[in-house]
Amino acid sequence: MQKFAVFTGSCQSLPIMQYLLKNNRLACVVLVDTQQNHDLMQLQHWLQQSAIETLTYKCSDDKGLIAQLDRLAVNRGLIYLFRHKIRPALLQYFTGHLVNIHPSPLPDYRGPFPLYWQLRNGENTIALSLHQVTELVDYGNIAADVEIEIHPFDTMNSVQYKVAQALPRLVEKYCQLDEKKEIKWRKQEGDGCKSAPQIEQQQLIVNWQKQTGMQIVNMARAGNVDFGCALFQLRGEAFQLLQASVVDSTLTGVQAGMVIEVDRQNGLVIKTVDGALRLDIIGTQLGGFDGYRFAMLFGLEAGMSLVQKNF
Repeated sequence: MQKFAVFTGSCQSLPIMQYLLKNNRLACVVLVDTQQNHDLMQLQHWLQQSAIETLTYKCSDDKGLIAQLDRLAVNRGLIYLFRHKIRPALLQYFTGHLVNIHPSPLPDYRGPFPLYWQLRNGENTIALSLHQVTELVDYGNIAADVEIEIHPFDTMNSVQYKVAQALPRLVEKYCQLDEKKEIKWRKQEGDGCKSAPQIEQQQLIVNWQKQTGMQIVNMARAGNVDFGCALFQLRGEAFQLLQASVVDSTLTGVQAGMVIEVDRQNGLVIKTVDGALRLDIIGTQLGGFDGYRFAMLFGLEAGMSLVQKNF
């Protein structure tokens, strides 16, 4: 009988645990040994209310954890949003039955932030890949996957919701194949030329003179609302660009980053290298504003430039 330990550190893994619990396959949950945060505290509260046994993955040693897994007769492991590399002793315990769910079409978008980079790069679909855990992170053979469509208006939060809805379907697919001994492990194909690295501060800054309008649109929605927001500067102060839209423009001879229109109906329109962009929603210390209100509050007029040096 399959008895799973779920390795996680986020409430986003709840659909997995609920599926396994409903099907009498959940033995325990292994939590990250890390500083408390709101997401982790919510997860711990749900586990306590549901009377699910929780174990702790310690950064220093696996012996205690392995002894507890053995006590619970755990024979399967499933990882999702777990920020620790699994050491060889734990891999040996599961003898090939430790799998990870990575929200990308592996080998593309290996790394810690696959959803962000897929949104930012304007991908139309996401594939959740359930793969075998190896000593090389995100390199194991794939057992099952599911594809999710990305809508042009999706943000990080809406994509995370879609992923959460698809997780039980993927886990069910894997469990059924495993139970029937019909898993056909396949190697990851391709060179994985698209990556999902840690986001650097400099990568969040809008470059009006190099980025196209659509690149800025995707950059804004990937960071909307509270993760890796796109930033632009005005008079030495940074502002968050949460939503933008490409608009038609036939203007020539105008520098990218220049304000070309401030209008109650058309909003705040900025010249880009390939056309123009309307700034729909901007986050400030005073709150969120549409482009027109932002322009009025902060004194923006046509002819002013948002291109700042040393930012």
